[in-house]
Amino acid sequence: MMPTIDDVEQYFQTVERLVSESLTAASLDLPHIREAINRLWVDITRYGPPFPEIHAGRLGPFELPAPPPPPPPPPKSLIEKTGDWLKDHSWIVSGLVLSTLGFGLLVGYRAVSAKHTFRRRIKLTTTVPEKRQVVVVLGSDYPLALPLILELERKGYIVIASVSSAEAVGPLEAKGHGFVRALVLDPNEPTTIPIFLRSLGSTLSRRFPISAAGDPYLPNPSHPLLHSVISFLTMPAPSTGCAPGPLEQVSLHDTYLPYLLATHVAPLQTLQALLPLLRADAQRTRACRSIIICLPAADARIGLPFASVHAMSAAANVRAADVLRREISAAQGMGRIRVVTVDVGAVGQAFDDITVPPTIDDWTPSEKATYGAALYALSETAKRRTPEDVSKFVDSIIGVVSSGTKTTGAGKAVYGIGVGLAYEKVKDWIRGNRFSIGAGAGTYTFASFLPTRLLDCLLGLPHILVGVRNDLLPSHLPANVTSPSADVAKTTSADISAPPYLRVPFTLPSQYPGKGTAVQPASDEDEMASDAESESVGSDTESSSVESSWISLGPGESPP
Repeated sequence: MMPTIDDVEQYFQTVERLVSESLTAASLDLPHIREAINRLWVDITRYGPPFPEIHAGRLGPFELPAPPPPPPPPPKSLIEKTGDWLKDHSWIVSGLVLSTLGFGLLVGYRAVSAKHTFRRRIKLTTTVPEKRQVVVVLGSDYPLALPLILELERKGYIVIASVSSAEAVGPLEAKGHGFVRALVLDPNEPTTIPIFLRSLGSTLSRRFPISAAGDPYLPNPSHPLLHSVISFLTMPAPSTGCAPGPLEQVSLHDTYLPYLLATHVAPLQTLQALLPLLRADAQRTRACRSIIICLPAADARIGLPFASVHAMSAAANVRAADVLRREISAAQGMGRIRVVTVDVGAVGQAFDDITVPPTIDDWTPSEKATYGAALYALSETAKRRTPEDVSKFVDSIIGVVSSGTKTTGAGKAVYGIGVGLAYEKVKDWIRGNRFSIGAGAGTYTFASFLPTRLLDCLLGLPHILVGVRNDLLPSHLPANVTSPSADVAKTTSADISAPPYLRVPFTLPSQYPGKGTAVQPASDEDEMASDAESESVGSDTESSSVESSWISLGPGESPP
């Protein structure tokens, strides 16, 4: 009986089901079978006999020969070798290219700059540049003012200087080259201030140079503009100087008030009148204006003993400058005006010219016994400083006036690249609105930041050291305490340096006689009269102070 199609299909389905079930049941053990086969192969290769080497037989004459080796490459040319070297040393090649390019640009820039400078020099020699910026210098009688005025004129400014007398007008203008105008302003005479201001207004409306022919007051399209004001009136001058002395002895009406009027009131009154003109000119142009106030460094920073008159006036000027600076910064339209304070130390010969000998002739006996030893100690222990060069002071002031564009270092260049102007700008920004110049000025500036107690101890060291010396050497006499005639001779030849008002050696008057002269005791009536006039001090206290002072008697002398 033949199977039908349905029987065949049923048979195949049965076989398919059987195979599928068998594979499903055996698939669970397939990983174990693979591991077993792998383990068997490893054991056979490790512990079984080695497999024999099977060498296939050669074909004999039917074997094909081996191919010949390739021919050697042709030798490289110089261009190919150079290209390979450039590829292998790319960093060196890049550096050489950049260096060559920079050197070429530098040489070309220097050539163009030299040609431009040469043309500019030819133009300057054929035409006279027009000067419009005016610098007012107050107090040109001060020794440092003259070199500053001449350098300002050389830098291209018109200088209007104030002098204390009419006799100094001609010599000052003769030293210039037509762009220096001198006007009279005596700080000891307040009535000369309005006259100076009127003369200043007429000077600003005239033509320069002053030696030019024709009418000096013809209309000029280029009106001079006030650029800067420099004050030396705030510095101690011979006409306004006063001898050092204790504050207890200073006459406020006869000594301090005239000095304050000359060094504080007169400069500020002049600046008050110049501020409107300076503000108006500052709004016309974008250039920076400046007000420079020069002050003695020792008085403005710390205030030395027996220099109360100078220190009080300098402190008043410092505070006035600070207030004016803050008011200008807060005002509208005055942001381009700087107020700069310059602490001046020992500069040039001016450090030795302004000297006022200390004297105790007008002191009371009690004041002499109390302060005489300290004043002598301060003058004896003072040392002379090497003054700063005047050119450095002048260059610093011009740096403030010109904002660093016309200083000596502004034109410096490194490999043809001008870096001096940037350096001067940065230096002017760093030192700010107050800086020190001159020998000793930096020391006083540093000392001003010390604690008050430590600073007082340092300033009192001279008196302490001299007192210890006099206690250990009771027979020691100071070098300048001799006979009255010898005192006068030594006063003119002695050389003791100190701050500007303490460089002349201390000379004792007749009340402190030298060796070989007995100390004359003061009578009770004179002593009572002096106490009634100056202070209420008992006669017993005064005599004990004199007896305990550092004055020693010569041999054969006895105290009164």
